[in-house]
Amino acid sequence: MTEKKTPSKKTTKQAEPDQEIQTGDQSIAVGGSVTDSAIIHGQTIVLADRFWRDLQPAMPAEKLREATAAYLGYLTDRHYYLSLKGMGISDRVPLKLKLLDLYVPLKARMELPEGDTWKRDISLAGRDITNDEQELLHFGEPVPLLKVLQQHSGVIVLGDPGAGKTTFVKYLALRLARGEGVKIGLNDYLPILLPLAAFANALQTRDIRLDDFIAEYFAGIGADLPVGAMLSEALKVGRALILLDGLDEVRDINMRNTVVERVVDFFAFHRREGNKFVLTSRVVGYRAVRPSAEDLVECTIVDFEEDEIEEFIKHWTTALEKQAQGNTAIAQADAETDRRELLDSIQQNPGVRQLASTPLLLTILALMKRQGVSLPERRVQLYDQYVNTLLSTWNRARSLSGRAPGRDIDELQTVRILAPLALWMHEVSPGVGLVGREDMRRKLEELFMERNEASPHQAARQFLTDVREHAALLLERGPGEYGFIHLTFEEYLAAVALALMGQGNAAPIIETLSAHVGEQAWREVTLLTIGYLGIRQQLPKVAGEVVEALVNNQPGPPGEAVVLAGDAVLDTWPGGVSLQSKEYVIQALLTTMQDGEIRPELRRHASLLLGRLGWRPGDLDRFAEIPAGEYQAGVKKDTKEIPYMYFIGKYPVTNIQFARFVKEDGYQTQEYWSHDGWEWRTGKYDSRTLEAVVHDWLEHRPLAKRNTPYYWHSIELSNPIVPIVGVNWFEVEAYCNWLSKKIVAVPEGYTIRLPRDDEWERASRGADGREYPWGEGFDKAAANTWDSDSTGSGLGGTTAVCTFPQGVSPDGAWDMSGNIWEWTRSWYDEDKKYRIVRGGSWIGYQWFARSSFCNWSIPLMFNDDLGFRVVIAPKDS
Repeated sequence: MTEKKTPSKKTTKQAEPDQEIQTGDQSIAVGGSVTDSAIIHGQTIVLADRFWRDLQPAMPAEKLREATAAYLGYLTDRHYYLSLKGMGISDRVPLKLKLLDLYVPLKARMELPEGDTWKRDISLAGRDITNDEQELLHFGEPVPLLKVLQQHSGVIVLGDPGAGKTTFVKYLALRLARGEGVKIGLNDYLPILLPLAAFANALQTRDIRLDDFIAEYFAGIGADLPVGAMLSEALKVGRALILLDGLDEVRDINMRNTVVERVVDFFAFHRREGNKFVLTSRVVGYRAVRPSAEDLVECTIVDFEEDEIEEFIKHWTTALEKQAQGNTAIAQADAETDRRELLDSIQQNPGVRQLASTPLLLTILALMKRQGVSLPERRVQLYDQYVNTLLSTWNRARSLSGRAPGRDIDELQTVRILAPLALWMHEVSPGVGLVGREDMRRKLEELFMERNEASPHQAARQFLTDVREHAALLLERGPGEYGFIHLTFEEYLAAVALALMGQGNAAPIIETLSAHVGEQAWREVTLLTIGYLGIRQQLPKVAGEVVEALVNNQPGPPGEAVVLAGDAVLDTWPGGVSLQSKEYVIQALLTTMQDGEIRPELRRHASLLLGRLGWRPGDLDRFAEIPAGEYQAGVKKDTKEIPYMYFIGKYPVTNIQFARFVKEDGYQTQEYWSHDGWEWRTGKYDSRTLEAVVHDWLEHRPLAKRNTPYYWHSIELSNPIVPIVGVNWFEVEAYCNWLSKKIVAVPEGYTIRLPRDDEWERASRGADGREYPWGEGFDKAAANTWDSDSTGSGLGGTTAVCTFPQGVSPDGAWDMSGNIWEWTRSWYDEDKKYRIVRGGSWIGYQWFARSSFCNWSIPLMFNDDLGFRVVIAPKDS
């Protein structure tokens, strides 16, 4: 493997002559290098002229255009860059990243389900939705938030903190201020963006119309402009988009009702002309003031899915490198490297992936990566970074509020309160993440009393006040309900509390965790507790005692505790537990993986853990000897004969075996490839006159993805001891040719190649013609198929090749039923368009996994359930 060199990030800046900006009706033309502010100025002039053209405003048209241009310029300057304030690590870094370069469109749900209940897999801020939210929210398929706004006059956007509500309204304001309404499916609206908390403050002192307050608000922040007049004119012609942010920030419930009434009156009066409105609010606490008006709809932002996460990361890395190096080829190459690394960090770790589903937390993660903060698989370190970041941000905000810093401001002391609070919340409301205000107040008083606080009642009340006023990690979700910004933080801090409770003694920790083995809500807490012991507290012996106790006692359903211990070792290795503890858990995982009494999905989990923990079958490269002679073939068990002895791979070829071929430049060495194979590898094959189905497989595997197996970067499918998949017939042929040059102890006249169809069947069913390798009738404990799971929905992917000793063939070959289809050397048809594949797969029914079943594939196919094994057999004549 050659060392990867990072291109230099230094660039040479050449002087550019001064340029001028020319404006037109739809856009501006820029020559050479000009500043962003100059471009913005030109855009606003064009838009202001276009906005009022053909209209007859009451105030002088020229003055109105000038005021509009100045206002839109202010709005663009105000929101041009993404605000990274309060994100901890970013405070030390002068990043100027354009909001439009980074923005990822949000999706929301707004429909009732077709059935009698809602889907339990829907989540907000990483937590399940409560019964109150279920009743309040309307959940159907996610739809683009912009589409909702395009179709309705008014939209109420709901979501938890960090979901992207405020960024959404800033994005709308910026697009419209730049005259780019057509890009988001809107016309030339005049955007008016303001926080509703400011309107509420004004209403506390006097009765004021929303129209008048908007003019005052912009005058008060330094924009000395006739905004009120502009708004009045825009409303008359249906050209205003009012963006009202943060209804939940109006803390007093009576005042919140007043604000909603004023807004709804404003909306009902002006919507008929074509004006549009957006109002944002957190989810919890909205019910008490829920408005109702014609064409005013509610929708709820959903967490980022894989596509949105990938899009954000692509935007983020591109924007960073563009800022550092300009729009150059080197910048693009560096951005691609950064993108892959950051995406891998997220995809390889379920805990990190959960955090990445929230835009705020994904941004913090990206900032950490940018500053060189390690994103380890040992996620306890990452969560520790997150908590410290959010707590320091919160505490800085508290200090700025006028309170003198004291010992309760200290991050360590804050954690000493939050950790036992989180553990209590997890015990009384596991998986929900919300508790009542009075219950929390009593618990806080108890905690402060334990800490010998002079006035526990006062300390608890102050703590809750701080949460309300400066929410960052623990927050008020609505009237009388509190929770963490993300369920992951409750789980992490609960784990911290358990680790601290032990004080170096594993016994109380073992007792608590053992009681919850098999409960999904406690799984993450268990893993993080062990990780905190071994990594954060540097007590690997204690952490090892916990995992060994789980293995020895095996509480919960069969196999659960062992797999849980395996996950914990993987999270903490290296250093979190001793080598002795690791080896102890590996042996338990091996037994669990091959135990036919354990649930098949747990056996698969154990097999994947073994691969990631570095365990390898000692006989992975061995072959099973198949003697010459007769055997019974096909469904009718016709007598056939193979007149020679041969040797078949004991297992399908695994990822770790195929990796040798990749590492030794097998994809770059032409001598291993057939003529057709090399033409496919180099892209020449694509220019042939081919059938549509062949072209389809070529289009789905562009040239850039033909230098490794297609699923080479998939975390589960590339596990070292599961079969290689995502390889077409040409790739496996090249592997065989490469391997034939590596193994020298081959009988004369024999070679290494793919098995012929009859060779494969004989090795699978033995000489007596068994239906399956193990005998007659399907056995769920003997193979990985769609029918192996008790629910009949499969195990979810490939398994380690040594998972099913119950399914070994009479001659000692493993995995010849299920797991993956296996390429053979034989043609299926006389026209030689299709190759025979055998064995069934993890997404195939038991019927396909019979030893006699014969299937086919075009040579270019590279499915995620298609691999191969090799034979040492006579050379083809």
